[in-house]
Amino acid sequence: MNDLLVQPEILNGDATAPLIILCEHASNHIPANYHKLGLSSDDLTKHIAWDIGAGEVTRKMSEMMGVPAVLGSVSRLIIDPNREPDHPTLVPTISDGIVIPANADLPQAAIAARRSSIYDPFHSAAEALIKRHLAEGIVPLVVGMHSFTPEMNGVQRPWQVGFLWNKDPRLAQAMIGLLERETDLTIGDNQPYSGRDLYYTMQCHGAAHGLAQTTVEIRQDLLLDATMILQWAALLADVLDECMERPDLSEIRHY
Repeated sequence: MNDLLVQPEILNGDATAPLIILCEHASNHIPANYHKLGLSSDDLTKHIAWDIGAGEVTRKMSEMMGVPAVLGSVSRLIIDPNREPDHPTLVPTISDGIVIPANADLPQAAIAARRSSIYDPFHSAAEALIKRHLAEGIVPLVVGMHSFTPEMNGVQRPWQVGFLWNKDPRLAQAMIGLLERETDLTIGDNQPYSGRDLYYTMQCHGAAHGLAQTTVEIRQDLLLDATMILQWAALLADVLDECMERPDLSEIRHY
């Protein structure tokens, strides 16, 4: 049975801070009992298996800022925490043109086993952090950390970083405004994806509680080494430090 319990990675789990970072796609790890899902080792280094660099930025930000973070500890090819439980790509059968052999024709019992062993523990850990903060009178910002490929379907993506949002634009617009003030970056507003389409984690653990939230997307060619990762972590930490001081972002608002 491929249902061994896999807990997410939790950083600064005992800390209470006005910011929580969630990184669902931090790892390309495939537990041995899944036999690489029938893929090659090379396939598992590609973007289809994880958000390259996102986990490293999350870890560095958590360390620098002393804030809690929850990181997925297995590949999204097994099950994707940033999808609704009934989403057709919850367990992808193909990704970026690459067929995932072990995910074809999975019975519902197998999908349910992956949910209970991997998907549910990630969301339970995130929700526990949120609820503990609120119980202690702390209204945290919630940030999802992701990365995206420089090219999609033969089209070069011009944005170095993007901020996704669904109904609550507060945090995305605040971070965009601060970065436009301080840098000459090309910044995406609901680019390269829209938060109206892919936003499950932020919806569950941010919007559902009325918390200001956004998903950050950094282009992967800007996360190739430790220096780049440190620069992005420091830049985002500076921006979020300012955001945490804004009263409008610490208000609970349901849209």
